[in-house]
Amino acid sequence: MTEQVLEVPEVHCNHCISAIEGAIGALDGVDSVKVSLERKDVTINYNEAELELARIVAAIEGEGYGVGPQAAEPNVLHIGEKPASG
Repeated sequence: MTEQVLEVPEVHCNHCISAIEGAIGALDGVDSVKVSLERKDVTINYNEAELELARIVAAIEGEGYGVGPQAAEPNVLHIGEKPASG
């Protein structure tokens, strides 16, 4: 399992949380998804063998929310970066 944290700055209400969690949760390979209204981010645990990060980002964007860079944290992959090998 891989854990990724993505910034979703436009999250501001419970509807936003439901839309994003529903869209990501419907993807095959997702183990868990949690949107934080306070931090304006989403934490996703997923199986990289079944699901690419680009599909997760597309699901968020498909609900009308942008995905932006975030302050460096462990296990954070910024859009446009390649995951570290190893």
